Amino acid sequence: MAAPASLADRTETAERPQVINCPNCEAPLAFKRNRAPRIDSCGFESYSLECTECAVALAGIIDPCDETLLLSIVPG
Repeated sequence: MAAPASLADRTETAERPQVINCPNCEAPLAFKRNRAPRIDSCGFESYSLECTECAVALAGIIDPCDETLLLSIVPG
């Protein structure tokens, strides 16, 4: 029996980048989910990004309810 397809394989985001806005400067950023995502200690698919315009560090998780990326600015 074949292994079930991963969540990233079943979504459009696995194929095409999604445009998101930086929460700091509102610059558009291209985001593409990984086919083999990093799962954090709480069980969330997590990502680290840097804004190409303002260079702020961003952290995000995929909301398991609607599969949207929830971003926050990393303090530092």
